Parts: sequence; structure tokens; C-alpha cells
Amino acid sequence: MAEEEVGPIGSSSSKAANEKILALVPAESVKRIPFFVRRHALSKTFEKIEHEHPDLYAAAAREGELPEDVREQLSQIVNGIFEQKLKKHSL
Repeated sequence: MAEEEVGPIGSSSSKAANEKILALVPAESVKRIPFFVRRHALSKTFEKIEHEHPDLYAAAAREGELPEDVREQLSQIVNGIFEQKLKKHSL
């Protein structure tokens, strides 16, 4: 079965915000997640950020580029989540 390319899918409210957040994650980190659970892992990560950091998520949902301070904070948060989960599952 071929590996699917998974975009920023999720039940989180903003596709634009999800795309901007996903852009902050190195592609090699995303590819380390098995393709059959990747969509679920990404959507749950977006939901977690939306619920735990609503101000940052709202800033990402706005049109235009992310402000530098928001970009840095979101990058630390999302990459921390990925690092934690990848370590937990030995990926």
C-alpha cells in the first residue's frame, strides 16, 4: 500500500490555522508517524493546541503570515508535542 500524503485534516475549526501549524513541523518528523495513524495524530495535535492555547490558535487562523512571536511559540509547542509522542511510541 502506498504512503498517503496527509494534509492538515482535523475537527479543529480552522484549516488555515492547521496548515500554518503543520508548516512549523519538519517534514521528517511527520513522515516518522506511520501513514495509517498520521491523520489522527495530526488532527489530535491541532485540537490540543486549539484547546490549550486558544489565543495562539486564533492568531494562526487569521489571514496572512504568522507574527514572529506567535510563530516561535507555536513552533516550540507543536514540536514539543511531536517530540514527546514520537519518544513515547519509540518512533
